[in-house]
Amino acid sequence: MEKGKIIWSRNLLYWAWKIFIPNLILAIYILSIICFREDVSGSSCLLIIIGMLVYFFVRLYFYYYKIGFFLWNNVQNLREVINEFKKGRFTVNETINNSVNISPVLQDLLGIGKQFDLLLSSQDAELKKFHEIYSNIINSMNSSFIVLDREEKIVYANEGFCKKFHVDQERIIGKSLNSVFYFVNTRLKMGISQILQGNSKEDVILKNVHLMSIHRKSIISDIKISYMKVGDDFQIIVIIDDITDRFSKDYHASILSHLSETLGDETGIETTYYNILVGVTSGSGLGFNRAMLFMVEDDSLKGKMAVGPDSFDEAIEIWNSLGSSDSDLLIQYPMEIKRGELLRRVLDYNVKLSEENIFTNAVKNKERCHIKNAWNDPRVDDTIRHFLEVDEFIVMPMVSSGKAIGIIVADNKYNMTSISQQSIELLAIFAYQAAFLVENYLNLISVKREMKRLEERQEAIVESEKMAAVGRIASHIAHEIRNPLVTMGGYAKRILKNIEGDEVDLGKIEKSADIILKESERLEKILSNVMDFTKPAKYIKEFHNINIIIKDTHRLLKNLLLEKNIQVELNLDENLPEVQCDFNQMKQVLLNLFQNAIDATPSGGNITVSTDFDEKNIYIKVADSGTGIQAEDVEVIFEPFFTTKITGVGLGLANVKKIIKDHRGKIWAKNKDEGGAEFSIRLPIPSLENKINEAKEVF
Repeated sequence: MEKGKIIWSRNLLYWAWKIFIPNLILAIYILSIICFREDVSGSSCLLIIIGMLVYFFVRLYFYYYKIGFFLWNNVQNLREVINEFKKGRFTVNETINNSVNISPVLQDLLGIGKQFDLLLSSQDAELKKFHEIYSNIINSMNSSFIVLDREEKIVYANEGFCKKFHVDQERIIGKSLNSVFYFVNTRLKMGISQILQGNSKEDVILKNVHLMSIHRKSIISDIKISYMKVGDDFQIIVIIDDITDRFSKDYHASILSHLSETLGDETGIETTYYNILVGVTSGSGLGFNRAMLFMVEDDSLKGKMAVGPDSFDEAIEIWNSLGSSDSDLLIQYPMEIKRGELLRRVLDYNVKLSEENIFTNAVKNKERCHIKNAWNDPRVDDTIRHFLEVDEFIVMPMVSSGKAIGIIVADNKYNMTSISQQSIELLAIFAYQAAFLVENYLNLISVKREMKRLEERQEAIVESEKMAAVGRIASHIAHEIRNPLVTMGGYAKRILKNIEGDEVDLGKIEKSADIILKESERLEKILSNVMDFTKPAKYIKEFHNINIIIKDTHRLLKNLLLEKNIQVELNLDENLPEVQCDFNQMKQVLLNLFQNAIDATPSGGNITVSTDFDEKNIYIKVADSGTGIQAEDVEVIFEPFFTTKITGVGLGLANVKKIIKDHRGKIWAKNKDEGGAEFSIRLPIPSLENKINEAKEVF
């Protein structure tokens, strides 16, 4: 700035010296001559004045021309600088910068321009650096994304998106999504519409959306749709996250888990086959267009199930509806399997394994077969060609336990996508797991059928035994009640005969009536025993010491023992723990065993009753010195209505066994080496937990 002032002052002095001072001196000199010289004529003065004026104006014109040129030149330079500034260029050509007569203002502008240029150059470098970093970040993102305008035209697509769907970035800019996708998923359309119409204030999240590019590249993706403001307008950002591999594995795991859960449902074998093929054809799974299942039965290969569209329009409809659920791995199967032309043809397929074709060879060799050109491949016969009507397909054997139980045939008839090696490997893994589950399923069904047949046989046997038991019961009851009835009938007739006679013998009538009464009481007792044995018992289980019950029973029979002259020896363990039992029912058991021992022991004999225990059970033994049990009767002695006595129904020991069994115990009998019989009882000792629960119930 100081330099400019100095130059301006110097120029001012220069022009003052060049124009004003010389002209002023000349004017004073001429005027002095005119005024002080009398000899100067008027015409001379006039000529001098005219000459002076001419000189003055000529000189003035020359210098003012120079000044005007200087000013005009500076104005032109100034305009050039301003125009360059408007264009964003803050440096000018060297001729202006090196001009000697450049004005200070112009020099200041040029100085400022240089500073601006340096600043913008620095900022431009920074912007380029940040732009490069931003571009690298966008291009290195795993997710693919595109930017759309209000008209749903593509404004930008990152490198990941272009690589994912095999499209050229420059060619799709300004075009609609139809230029990228083979069909635009309905859910994606609805999500974009929500953003455009302002119906969603938050981002729209879409899960498990099926997308297919114009090059038939198919993926399962999670999509996030949002918007950003650009001035007064806004743009839509669609971020696409490819989850095909992860979702496919999870989906297969869910399919197999679902199949495992449905094992055992005999009516669901068709549904099981269907669910397997869903995993092969679903966009969430391997994504094949069609899949067919053939199973080995005896010596034949039979078609069992098929899943896939019958036409291209149906395929588009299916693809457009895939991934309609936002629930992770929510597997839903149709209530009714679609029975179209494909399924009909598969179900009609039935060939002998001895025949040679690509299907039977895959079973016999247990090897996969990938056909890429069916119309020219010699391994494919005309029957298979016309059956599949497709150029490329894969035949995958289902092998379990080293045996091929069937095959899965899959193809991409409608989108004509080539079958990748990755898809083949995934199908192989899935087929192996599915084969294992199907074999287990079929084995389980076979076992269940066999068990059902066994149950039917068992029921028949049980029913037969029941009828036999009813027959035995009826026979025993008939036998037991026949004698009392015959006796009662005979004495009743005697009473009638006595009454019809001329003389009535009251003594005979009274004697006959007494016999009839006793026989009826006997009959009632027989029927009571039968009823007691057949009706369910109600037990009052409390903690009791068996030794006390034994002593109480012994006291009850003391007089009978003295009468029979039978000695009883009680070897009871004083430390015997308590057991949970019904006091009266257990007393009934011991009373029966005592009574049988008394009946079997001759006069002068002895009966021994002992108790013992271990960690889990207590033991009761009742032994006598009688005749013992016949060897053939040991196994049937506890059967209902079995008896060796002349009188008796034969329900005593059967009832004893029933009571012991209801107490979770066991009873058995054997003959002693020294003679006589021995009956043993085992009863469980209750745990501490049971005792605590019993105490809680009491209080």
